[in-house]
Amino acid sequence: MLKILVRFYKKIVLEIKYQIFKLVLGKNFRINSLIIGSQRCGTSFMIKFLSKNSSQIVTPKNEEQLFFFNEKYDPSKNFKKYHIQFCYNFFKKKNIFSKKVFVEKTPEYCLKLSYLKRIHNYNNDIKIIFIFREPHERIISQYQLFKNLGYKESFSNFLKNDDEKTNIKYYSKYSDIQYKINKLFKRKNVLYINFKDLNNLSLINKISKFLEIKFNKLPTKNKKENSFSKKFPSSLNYKSIINNIYKNELKKDFQKFLKSYK
Repeated sequence: MLKILVRFYKKIVLEIKYQIFKLVLGKNFRINSLIIGSQRCGTSFMIKFLSKNSSQIVTPKNEEQLFFFNEKYDPSKNFKKYHIQFCYNFFKKKNIFSKKVFVEKTPEYCLKLSYLKRIHNYNNDIKIIFIFREPHERIISQYQLFKNLGYKESFSNFLKNDDEKTNIKYYSKYSDIQYKINKLFKRKNVLYINFKDLNNLSLINKISKFLEIKFNKLPTKNKKENSFSKKFPSSLNYKSIINNIYKNELKKDFQKFLKSYK
């Protein structure tokens, strides 16, 4: 009985906060920034860094929302189910009446044009951040993630069993993703970031200018994950296995993307 009362109390408090949230931000409020991928490219680091180092950034209760997916998408009541997730952290920020930038990250948004169209219909002036990583490194890191989550198959089988659960190929074909993004969103509202540049001061300045925010302080160097060699035998040539399965497809796509990126 007590648990039920606690849940009911929390629900009432959240509803009150949401009504204040709407009053402060107005009925035309929209989330104004998204980090949409790619997987294993530093999206978690990016959103945590933004939230920690800028009082202007507001993130949702759970960083990854999956809202624009088929099973989550619900535009009713002016996207209440989506917006209410930002109430938790909104009221933790100083001066709720000052300018705020609302950001969430969901790498899966980059996978399908239908997801991007929903985002565009929701806010056609939204700012998009897409982080890319050398495809071989990204795929190996993705396999590491799945192994940590209990995946038992070999690396070769992991690639051969590529499906909508893993999306190995789709996450790695950056020129296709770039085409879908550029098809819908204004070029000035899209920022492509190289995974290798996540620690660069010049990137910090670029993000500050792109999102129109100020950082509280400069961050300390982020130590990138380097545990792959410790967990997997160095004798196995993972890059060769990737090339044997995908041939030159990923390499050509990455070269095409880099040419456009530069």
